[in-house]
Amino acid sequence: MKTLIDLLFTEKHRLTARRRALEVLHELCTSRDRLSLYVDAAARELPSILLEVDEDEETVVFDIPPEVEGVSWDGRSDLLAVARYEGVYVGFELQDIQRVPWHDATALRAVLPEEVYYLQRRQYFRVPVGRGHVSPVVLVRQGAGELTGNCHDLSAGGMRVLVSPVDGDFALRAGERLPELRFELLGRPLQTAASIQHVDEPVLLPNGQSLLPLGLQFLEKSFTFDQAVVRYVQQRDRDLLGGRH
Repeated sequence: MKTLIDLLFTEKHRLTARRRALEVLHELCTSRDRLSLYVDAAARELPSILLEVDEDEETVVFDIPPEVEGVSWDGRSDLLAVARYEGVYVGFELQDIQRVPWHDATALRAVLPEEVYYLQRRQYFRVPVGRGHVSPVVLVRQGAGELTGNCHDLSAGGMRVLVSPVDGDFALRAGERLPELRFELLGRPLQTAASIQHVDEPVLLPNGQSLLPLGLQFLEKSFTFDQAVVRYVQQRDRDLLGGRH
């Protein structure tokens, strides 16, 4: 889950329109979708739901999370809230939390979040791959030597890989077609054609090695290839949401 939180709570996914951010909070409240709450030191999610969004008082009210496998809210710390509804991840921070009466019970009230983060899970949303899930990726080029790279993240439509360019070959550029891309996914051999969508700035490793990040789009996918990748991405997404790495 830490991977998802690190991805979601970034400037890139912050809703800049305040009205839209409030609309999302109201939608969560109306739908009563589950909130996954995280204390800074907690490795597991604490379930809750959003009960009220009060713009006049600038507060939100949510259900008290139960203890889960020995992890509980300490009554002082801020909480990170993550919810998933209609194919979207939503995140916000809950601060200045207090216990309050709520319909003959007790709930928690926090300051109306200043920032709301919204991660659209498009048809081809990407997931970081698990250790050992994807073998080294072989990129076959026309008129140049094959490259071998490591997959960083994967979607139904493509992947991001880190490669070591071969000295003497022509430079890798966006738009280059790769007649063949080969890798194993959970031990299953897969291959397809691909194209380079973008070439990012090199990454320098501590040992001095330079790696080039490439964004690849799958082309001419077979049904077998597509189904294998889609199943993996969906299962990996569920595992990450559930805190399984």
